[in-house]
Amino acid sequence: MRIAALTNPDLVNSNYRAYQPMMALRRQGHELLLNERDRPIRPQTLLEVDVVHMHRIAVPEIQQLIGRVRAAGVGIVWDNDDDVTAVPRSNPLYARFGGYRSRDMRAGVRAMVRLADVVTTPSAVLADQYRELGAEEVRVLENYMPTEFAKVRPAKHRGIAIACLAALEHQVDYQELGLRDVLLRLLDAHSDLRVTSFGLGLGLGHERYEHVPEVPFLELAKTLSRFDMGIAPLVDIPWNRARSNVKLKEYASAGIPWLASPVGPYRGMGEQQGGRLVPDDGWHEALERLITSGRERRKLAKRAARWVSGEGIEQHAGRWEAALRDAIGSAAERARDRAM
Repeated sequence: MRIAALTNPDLVNSNYRAYQPMMALRRQGHELLLNERDRPIRPQTLLEVDVVHMHRIAVPEIQQLIGRVRAAGVGIVWDNDDDVTAVPRSNPLYARFGGYRSRDMRAGVRAMVRLADVVTTPSAVLADQYRELGAEEVRVLENYMPTEFAKVRPAKHRGIAIACLAALEHQVDYQELGLRDVLLRLLDAHSDLRVTSFGLGLGLGHERYEHVPEVPFLELAKTLSRFDMGIAPLVDIPWNRARSNVKLKEYASAGIPWLASPVGPYRGMGEQQGGRLVPDDGWHEALERLITSGRERRKLAKRAARWVSGEGIEQHAGRWEAALRDAIGSAAERARDRAM
């Protein structure tokens, strides 16, 4: 296949929804054209490929361009992994996607899922939404780990360390669930405990708290391997119900156990995947239990590593390949129908 991939290079999610799967397909022998910051793909080039894969892009200009590309007989795959029509006000993306523009975003999503031969998403919730909006074919494809993560092993370190991997949009989760107070109480109670947040600053004001604004994507698992556990709190709102379970896979890739809210993508997960689900009022107890029991941490860490060993992108690249091939097949069928 000759594939063109269009995405926003500044979106971290693009690594899972475009770059990693498409690069895996290139390693399998397919030709790949990527729109990189310094080398954007020319519109004319899209008419010369077999299939165009897009992550999230839904602006009117792209709708018009993809309409022409589709009419020229090129297969179209559109992917989205967040419910951009339900962005909470606390989310930094709200100014771009929320408020009065929610209607425009919904119109853009509707247009793209109807233009696409195949729609892909990691969320069953979003898959149902896209079917309701008129998508002909929707595939749920989870986020899979890059090959670099498979080489990571837990790193030795002093004391007990908690990782809080959270983009800025998770402010509402930490605030509503009282995680700042919980973490401060634990820091005061355990002199060997340290807490690090990646992305979102928690403002704990404690000497054993550190805020790391950003970690290069391919260094994420290695960075997390220096911790003993990771947390993934979510409040039960529409935005969170449409998320993926990728954060738990990232912790597991580092060989550390996790604690998460029983919301959206985390429902039904647990010790077999290397972690535990925590009710809204149970975070202090759950964290205290893991802090004080190295045996439980090690048991869960082994299960996490076992689970994530089957979640690599190379193992699941065939699912992405099938989606793209089916889009090409739909485009060929459209061409035959027009010729009749």
